[in-house]
Amino acid sequence: MKKLVLLSTAFLLSIVANAQFRSYIDFNDYNSYENNLGLLTVENKYKNQNVKEVITINFDKNNNQLKTKGIYRLNKNGIGYFYQRINKKGKIELTRTYHLIDTVRYDKLEYAYIRDTFTTVNIFNNINKVTETQYFNGSSKLYLTYKYTYNNLNKVSSGISLNKKGKQQYRMEFDYYDNGSKKETRHYNKKNKLVKIYSYVCEPTGVIEKKVTQQNICKKRTYNPDSSYFEIFEGYDNKGHTSRRIGKYSKDSLELEMVYYNKNDKETVRYVSVYKDRKVVTCQYFFKGKLKRTYYLTYKINGLTESYKITNAKGEVKTNQVYEYQYF
Repeated sequence: MKKLVLLSTAFLLSIVANAQFRSYIDFNDYNSYENNLGLLTVENKYKNQNVKEVITINFDKNNNQLKTKGIYRLNKNGIGYFYQRINKKGKIELTRTYHLIDTVRYDKLEYAYIRDTFTTVNIFNNINKVTETQYFNGSSKLYLTYKYTYNNLNKVSSGISLNKKGKQQYRMEFDYYDNGSKKETRHYNKKNKLVKIYSYVCEPTGVIEKKVTQQNICKKRTYNPDSSYFEIFEGYDNKGHTSRRIGKYSKDSLELEMVYYNKNDKETVRYVSVYKDRKVVTCQYFFKGKLKRTYYLTYKINGLTESYKITNAKGEVKTNQVYEYQYF
């Protein structure tokens, strides 16, 4: 089975701003994903401009000729329900279509990549929460299922992955504080044995079995006199691994810099962003102190993205893309 990456042109900026280096300590926020199952995001920048279609044209780095064309369609609520990528020969490479059942919820995703097709089906309960997600291949055969339960805050309390035979692959349990923020996540293997704990309590409590890995992730924020601030995530586990992620933000919460450190407190990855009118115009990616890539973005008068370019450390263009728009 091919690993499919579901990307739309509307997510390019978020990829630049939120790209993450996966260190040994996992700083990713699974809470936001698990508790937004079956939901599509309202893209206010398109909704406010009455955009109904975004066309992206990606040029070949060698001859500057058209390489691929992307078509991204939205409804009047700012929901992107369709994406298609076409190659230079006019052949469709990828199509993704969501079937909406209300303003933001979808019960079916149909995905086609060249000759492979897949379907995802969401089953909702009476309070519009996804209780089951089913994955089908091109032959309409079920090959993967996720089942979810919820707590009294209507947040996911457990999730279980089942293979095509209905056998458990893994199971997750989620605990929250009264305000809804994450407290602890527990990961069980296919034999239903606890193998990993993600704890968001700065100081661990209790005794952990030797065969279980517990990661403790502590979030701190420090403000400067001008109201800009640093956000520090410090992680460590009972196996002796540690790492840190430090974010630098402007007083109006723009992410200026994000730095990851390994267990030896050595910098691994750094992202440095520059803004104009609250929009990213450049973002530099460093690995172990060396510049690897630079992202450039330009914008139209109405504030929508006009172009997107990536260069390597030598300044050579690796990606060159322009945007066109259709309006309601």
